[in-house]
Amino acid sequence: MAKMYGKGKTAIESEDQQKLRWQVELEFVQCLANPNYLNFLAQRGYFKDQAFINYLKYLQYWKEPEYAKYLMYPMCLYFLDLLQYEHFRREIVNSQCCKFIDDQAILQWQHYTRKRIKMFNSVNGIGQMNAADLAAMDAQQQNAQQNQQNQVQQQAGQQQQGAGNAHAGLQNGLVNNAQLQQQQQQPPQQAQQQQSVGNAVMGIPNGNNTAANSNN
Repeated sequence: MAKMYGKGKTAIESEDQQKLRWQVELEFVQCLANPNYLNFLAQRGYFKDQAFINYLKYLQYWKEPEYAKYLMYPMCLYFLDLLQYEHFRREIVNSQCCKFIDDQAILQWQHYTRKRIKMFNSVNGIGQMNAADLAAMDAQQQNAQQNQQNQVQQQAGQQQQGAGNAHAGLQNGLVNNAQLQQQQQQPPQQAQQQQSVGNAVMGIPNGNNTAANSNN
């Protein structure tokens, strides 16, 4: 378990001292996840001390998997990386900059927590289902797909029927228009003959015959 005690231990440190140093470094590196604490350190001039800057470089061993697994606030490693840059150490002293970072961190935690909860719930829900439930879900999905296909086919049939009716109506209209034009183009005598034939069929006397009978 010597790896738990951190790096850079000296020969004069006892095992208890190594454990204590590991606990102190673990607590301190996780405090770096709080932008307000970084602002506190910056305002008191810690980031201008070269010894403290070297200490921040030394703490980068917490990024290794064998140490990072003990961190409860892994975002501290992101801020630890930022603290390696002089520009960030100089800007974090500004309270407005600190507040902006703090707001963004809170929003990230909120959305990240919600996403993880949904993910775990979905995974746990699927894991607790038995074979019958999965088969029922598959059957429901298949029925839904079949119903959707039937609706699509029904709509296509209705569209085809509507197109056929429209085409038939168009043809009938064209035929009626042709007959009407043909009748309009017939000479008057032929039209009168057709009218006489129609009247004879219906038993109606023609106007000419009526006049002749009256003269007689």
